[in-house]
Amino acid sequence: MQQNTDYRKKIFSATFLVIIATLLSKISGLARDQIMAGYFGISYQTDAFTWAYFIPNLFRVLFAESIIIAAFIPVYTSYLKKGEAGEIDDFVSSVTNIFILIFMVISVLVFIFSSPIGILLSKISGNNMDISSFSLMNRIMIFSLVVMSISGLITSILNSHNKFTVPAIAPLVMNVISIIFVVLLAKNIGIVSMAIGVMIGSILEVIIQIPGLKSADLKYKFRIDFKNKAVREIFGMMVPIMLSLGAVQINNSVDNFFALNLGAGNTTALTFSWRVANLPLGVFSVAVITVLYPLISRQAADGNMKGLKESFSLGFREIGYIMVPASLGMIILSNPIIKILFERYQFTAADTAKVSNILIFHSTGLLFFGLLMILNRIFYSLKNVRTPLKVALASIGINFILDWVLIKFLDVSGVALSTSIVGVINVIVLLIILRKKIGYLSGRKIILSYAKITGASAVMCVVVYYLWKFLSVYFSSGTFMLLLLLIIIIVIGSGVYVLLTYLFKMEEVRFVAGALKNRFIK
Repeated sequence: MQQNTDYRKKIFSATFLVIIATLLSKISGLARDQIMAGYFGISYQTDAFTWAYFIPNLFRVLFAESIIIAAFIPVYTSYLKKGEAGEIDDFVSSVTNIFILIFMVISVLVFIFSSPIGILLSKISGNNMDISSFSLMNRIMIFSLVVMSISGLITSILNSHNKFTVPAIAPLVMNVISIIFVVLLAKNIGIVSMAIGVMIGSILEVIIQIPGLKSADLKYKFRIDFKNKAVREIFGMMVPIMLSLGAVQINNSVDNFFALNLGAGNTTALTFSWRVANLPLGVFSVAVITVLYPLISRQAADGNMKGLKESFSLGFREIGYIMVPASLGMIILSNPIIKILFERYQFTAADTAKVSNILIFHSTGLLFFGLLMILNRIFYSLKNVRTPLKVALASIGINFILDWVLIKFLDVSGVALSTSIVGVINVIVLLIILRKKIGYLSGRKIILSYAKITGASAVMCVVVYYLWKFLSVYFSSGTFMLLLLLIIIIVIGSGVYVLLTYLFKMEEVRFVAGALKNRFIK
């Protein structure tokens, strides 16, 4: 029991730091989007940037994240347990060199065929693409794929050594650099300044993480050993994981094509909405997963199924504790949130209405997007990559049908609702399969926790809704006053929620409160 408590204290301490670091990165990302919206609005030009960035990001997710995040950490942690430094150096060097070689070839090919890719995308989307802008920005950013893959590898190594803060804050660098380049160069070269900022920022993102590798005591070797057992194991897991994540990216591509066919700016509007919705998801859920995944991988490697189930239950409940009130709050306050963040210069009140409506439907799925992260990681830690793959592949057809049906009733917001529904289905199916594979998952404990969370969130929603309804007329004189009111309401709503969960004697909030108290007193 004491060992379990110590584990949880370590988990919370690390998660707390990751939340702060990730929050800074996400805020800077929103600031970057604000700058982009203010300078360029939402138009075919911004859609061209969105697609130009989507291409390298697609390959980054398919290859870099599939191998590095999902496959590399379980294998690397098992080697750390063995303590065989020579073998670790061999397989880390081999994986690094393979990454660089593969991603360099992909980057060169995309660079060469950028214009034909732009023409193809334009034809698929009904000739709604600025092909020349797309090609130029895509060629500028495509080599960021090589850099970001190296960044992902470094992040995985540092996380495996329980170093989370610097990797979590690294994206802040790219966002800040992007902002600087837009402010300095937008008047002269337009939205191309965003692409240059992304490329330079990604390089600096790697540089700030390199000093942390000293603690790993790795020795780089200029070699590739395809016979290495760990290399074969990683790349054996890669294909199913890549296809699984690829299914998610195919869904995103389908969503973007449907949005692009609905007219200028819809792809950008969909992206802006997802970025805002991703703030609580990316800060809290990702922080929990980032810290828990190396622990889950070690427990799976040790065959510690009891510990694995406890970690799963903890992550499942902690994600719900944050995401349920966050998603409901964003639904109620979607319009003022988007208005405060983006409505200025080229971004109009009509744009605010469109994006805020999309945000409502994105927010309905936030809880399930977070739960999907931990469910996939549980399967990956058990080296079961086929189950998430099958579920993800099935979701492609469901998502296409839902997109096609729902846009007829909800326009581009139907695409967001489709995404949320697919997330719900994936979570339900994976939960059923996981329960059959590893047995009891502390279901009663989770259900009781979620019942308390729902009750507290319902009261919070009533407070937030009426506070905004009655006070907004007194704070409508400008953006600053609206921001002030929004902050006041969020603080009051959060306070009501935390107080109620404390009175409900929830284990999650009492543990966090105690850990915070001990941390700051210390």
